Order: sequence, then structure tokens, then C-alpha cells
Amino acid sequence: MGFWDGRDVLVTGGAGFVGSHVVEELLRRAPRARVTVVDDLSNGSRARLKGLPARVIRADLLDPDAARRACRGRDAVLHLAARVGGVAYNAAHPATMFRDNFLVNSNVLEGARVGGAERVLMVSSACVYPREAPVPTPESEGFRGAPETSNEGYGWAKRMAEYQARAYRDEFGLKCAIVRPYNCYGPRDHFEPEIAHVIPSLLRRVFAGENPLRVWGDGSASRAFLYVEDFARGLLDAAEHYAVGEPVNIGTSEEVTVAELVRLVLEAAACDARVVFDATKPAGQPRRNCDARLAQSAFGFTPRVDLREGLRRTVAWVRESGVLAPGRRAPRSGATAGRSGKTRPRR
Repeated sequence: MGFWDGRDVLVTGGAGFVGSHVVEELLRRAPRARVTVVDDLSNGSRARLKGLPARVIRADLLDPDAARRACRGRDAVLHLAARVGGVAYNAAHPATMFRDNFLVNSNVLEGARVGGAERVLMVSSACVYPREAPVPTPESEGFRGAPETSNEGYGWAKRMAEYQARAYRDEFGLKCAIVRPYNCYGPRDHFEPEIAHVIPSLLRRVFAGENPLRVWGDGSASRAFLYVEDFARGLLDAAEHYAVGEPVNIGTSEEVTVAELVRLVLEAAACDARVVFDATKPAGQPRRNCDARLAQSAFGFTPRVDLREGLRRTVAWVRESGVLAPGRRAPRSGATAGRSGKTRPRR
């Protein structure tokens, strides 16, 4: 019998992009697991769980009582819920991003403790790292300096989540896995302009027929992108094998320039649009990627889907789902969120 078989598992933000893949992978590994999803469903993301035997609780994890009710009696809590936004929103609302994510993380950890959970997966972020961190970036850089300024409120909230997880380990003996994921993409991703990351943003514009395709920066900045199924597998592997209260990067060593990424996206979409790079616009950090050696040595994690194949699968899903069909509005779908991807400031 596998580790997850027969366990009662709560997935916060499980109706979102990454969360739905975690639920799917969990049930593939352990069909007899009792899986519950808690999500506020504000963006109509229940459809992501279609066909999966998971119970769904609609709740706002900013409410500590709701978090405690959801966590009560669970063997494990996989905490993916977060308030997310695009770079522009994050930069303009650092207090909102810090406040809401800090409160949700605190409520879920306390709910897991008082509810008797044996272990918690705390999903952190590469946003904890400072802009000047060496690349590939090792886990030791996570608390040096300040988080990168464009996502500073979110980055500080994730740093606090990591500290809280370690403190709950030390004081209460709670087994905590802390994962720092890097750029993720794949089927069920966000496509709405205000929160879409680079790959879904490019696909949205390609499918809209934009020609020439204008890309910020000169194309020389480099990134690494992890396919969502590999990401979900890495999260569950960490929760099972590395619940030691210390952070671990989950990512890939397959690093590409933005120019190469655009070429691969156009290739996957069978599009011959002309590309224009605008070097007068900001391109973000010149290089961003993680040192993933700890995940490989600690629990054998290595990605299985390379970028070209992942883009091919993503484009196939876009076409099959019709999510970017002309005249159809992209769904407002949660990412990893219980308040899944709400980008409006609360009044």
C-alpha cells in the first residue's frame, strides 16, 4: 500500500491550476485516499475537478474558523491556497499581498495543528529570493536580503510562511514540507491578462492573431519552466519524503532565453507571426533559475516533460478546451488559491 492510500487529505486551493493537478496526481497514486478540496470558488474553477472523486468545500481561508473546520480530522494538509496576481498588481499592492497571504498561511497552519494533522505541505515561492541571488539559486539564498522588489509583499509573506512552518515543527512536532517552486505552466493555466504569466500570456496573444507579436525586453533574459504535472509530482514527493521543515526548490535545469521561448511557443501553435522585441520595456531579472540538486538527492525528483513537449501538450489542451477560442472570454480561474487569483483589492 502506498503512502497516501487510505489517508484523509485536505488540499487548500485544490480547485485551482496547480491544485487540481495535485488532486489528480494524488488520486492516481492512491485511489482509496479521502481527498477534500477547500477553495472559495470565486472564479468558477470547480470545473477543473470534473470527474475526480474529491469532496469540495467552499470557504474563505481568511476566516480562521473556516480554516479550522476544513482542517479538522485530516491526516495531511497540502496548502496551496494563495492570493496571486500579475507583476503589475503585486508591485502596486504589496500590503494586500502580504496581509492576505500571511493570514491564510497562519490560519491553515493553526487549523492543521489543532485539527490533529500529522503533516503539512507549505507551498512557498521562488519570490522569496533576492534579485541579486546567484543563478542557479540554492535554497540557502532564501532569507538573504529582501525579496525581489516587484513581488516584495508576496515574497515576504512566503518567507513568513516558511518561518511559521519551521516554528510549528520545533514547538509542536508538526511534520512540514516546504517547497519553493519555479515557473509552472500547462493545461488549466490562467489566461486572463492581469494575472497570466509569460507562457499563457504569449499563447493568448498568439491565438488572438497578434502579428507582429511584441515582446518586452530584448529577448536575452532567461528562465526555466516546469510542466504542471511534474510540479504536482514534485509537491507530493516532497510532502511524503521531505517533511523536515526545511525548504527545497522544485524546478528544472532546462533554461531558455525569452527569445527561444517565443520561438518554441510559435512552433507549438504552428504560428508564423513576426516577433518584435521592445528593448525599451522592462524584462525583469536577466536570469532566473533554481539549483534543483537538493530535490534530486533528497527524494529523487527530476522533471520528465521537457519544454517542447510541455508546450505541445498545453497547446493541444487550449485547442481542445476552446479556452482561447475567438469570442470566448478566458475563464477567471484560480491558480493556487483558496482566494484563488482574486486580483481586486478588498474594500
